[in-house]
Amino acid sequence: MTSRDYQFRNSPHQLHPLQDVLDPHTIRGLARIGVKPGMRALELGAGAGSITRHLATLVGPDGNVTAVDIDTQLLHPTNVVDVYQRDLRTEPIPTTGGGYDIITARCLLEHLPNRTDLLQQLTDLLCPGGWLLLGEIVYSRIVVHRAPTEPDTTLITRVVHTILDTLAHHGVDLHWGDTTPALLLAAGMNHVQAHSHTDTWTGGGPGCALYANNAHQLHDQLIDTGLTTTDLARFTELMADPYVVVSSYQFATTHAQKPDPTPPRSPAIPSRRPGTRPATAPTT
Repeated sequence: MTSRDYQFRNSPHQLHPLQDVLDPHTIRGLARIGVKPGMRALELGAGAGSITRHLATLVGPDGNVTAVDIDTQLLHPTNVVDVYQRDLRTEPIPTTGGGYDIITARCLLEHLPNRTDLLQQLTDLLCPGGWLLLGEIVYSRIVVHRAPTEPDTTLITRVVHTILDTLAHHGVDLHWGDTTPALLLAAGMNHVQAHSHTDTWTGGGPGCALYANNAHQLHDQLIDTGLTTTDLARFTELMADPYVVVSSYQFATTHAQKPDPTPPRSPAIPSRRPGTRPATAPTT
């Protein structure tokens, strides 16, 4: 995607706080699935590579991780990790013989206009019994738990809601994470489970740094909505103030397993030698 289509650039100022606040949820999701050595994993929208590296540790030297992003400058191939630069609106997802055991994507599909087709492709690329783990930011009301003044509370609420409204105006589907479970069930996936997460963020921490960076990257669009440069400068100050406590973006994760059509093996029946009779219980 071009910077016009994707509102946030792959910069450390954006990706590092994003990793800090979302990696724990993704890592817990992978733990629920149970990633094992030797598995083949695919990560779409790999960003700065923190989950790619975590997956590489889990699958070990006998496994493989395919990391895909439109901007791969922060991704590095290894003996286990393959890196592909792809614009998923128009370019194909890398495939592997036999399918992937794990596919994960975070804060990606909601940004893409062909998200429904991509979701179908992801389920097709899974091997039988393979797992899909998806995570998206969804629209929610911010709660300001503490701020220096009432006008500051009002400003924080306005800026964060305007960030979300601006993303939605530019084609981001902030309800996609809420609808993903129904789509996966309709696709015939098994063990579909959804989890919703909202944390408390403190000024000066990675979450508020993410808020500040999002406002910085969307500066011109936010000004177009009626916010002023003074408003945004004050918002940046508040996001660095440890006195401030606010609720986070809401993050929705969904995992699901592709059905395995292989019928279960019947238990083996012990054979007996020719000419012998089956044992019978003694009579009294």
